[in-house]
Amino acid sequence: MAELRREPVTRMWVVVTTDHPKGPSDYLPFKPPYRPQEPEGPCPFCPGNEGMTPREIFSLKGEKEGWSVRVIPNKFPFFHIEGDFDRRPEGMYDVMEAIGAHEIVVENPAHQTTLATMEPKQIKKILLAYKERLIDLERDRRFRQFLIMKNYPGIFNRHPHSHILAMPVVPKRIDEEIWGASDYFQRKERCIFCDIIKEEISMKKRVILETVHFLIFSPFASRYPFETWIIPKVHASDFHHIGEEEMEDLSVGIQSLFHSFETLLSDPPYSLTFHTSPIQDRLHRLHYHWHIETRLRIGLREGFEWGTGFFVNPTPPEEAAHYLRGVG
Repeated sequence: MAELRREPVTRMWVVVTTDHPKGPSDYLPFKPPYRPQEPEGPCPFCPGNEGMTPREIFSLKGEKEGWSVRVIPNKFPFFHIEGDFDRRPEGMYDVMEAIGAHEIVVENPAHQTTLATMEPKQIKKILLAYKERLIDLERDRRFRQFLIMKNYPGIFNRHPHSHILAMPVVPKRIDEEIWGASDYFQRKERCIFCDIIKEEISMKKRVILETVHFLIFSPFASRYPFETWIIPKVHASDFHHIGEEEMEDLSVGIQSLFHSFETLLSDPPYSLTFHTSPIQDRLHRLHYHWHIETRLRIGLREGFEWGTGFFVNPTPPEEAAHYLRGVG
């Protein structure tokens, strides 16, 4: 089980796992989390080992036989779907049960495949799996926010997979984006993300790739080296309302971007997240604009960033976009 605890100063919610707490021995010897060792024994995500995972929630069939994408419950979820919130105080602090959903998307039957090497048609199937699961999870009125995230390589398994989370609270990062977008909309009656898109297309300095429906660019105030955003050019607040043509276009853009990362930076580790509007609050639809953020886990100064809130990026976004355009 897990709890949601709110830090009282910044009001940030933190998931605290309580059923299998880790002690010092679990962290020793220290190894960088982005280069995992292959687990001993068979991979539970490979074809033929489906019995090693929880029963699938959703799947797409392969072109010949078997499956092409599977969605399963996470064995060790951050959020659990059973139970009630049980909101309660602990002295001055706020606590509630971590009610939600945590699912694993097994992205491909092939163990060594990556977003850089997959065919766009396979990436489109992954996007379709995301969409169908979010549509289904939206029916549960307890959930307020969706998050799609991927770490490459996976921390515990290199088989290509990603996470879908449904949460009862809005994370601080999304909340900050909503506040900024809402303030801009109140002052200018325009979506700030739409204005960013127009500015970047006009300037061209930070654009990596422009497709029919999406813009891929290095943001002006990039926090990390080679930070990249992928954003729909037409205003849309919810990823799971994406259409067939947009999914096809997005899959081509994703494959192109990660092929550039692999070529330019020798297959670097990265994190990827989908930022989409809170589910139950329709007021955000006018000013919030869904998008994908990618962060390469290279050259980080996390101690300074954690201690001060300032980010230090030694690679200007204009230079990053220039390099990535050159290998696209």
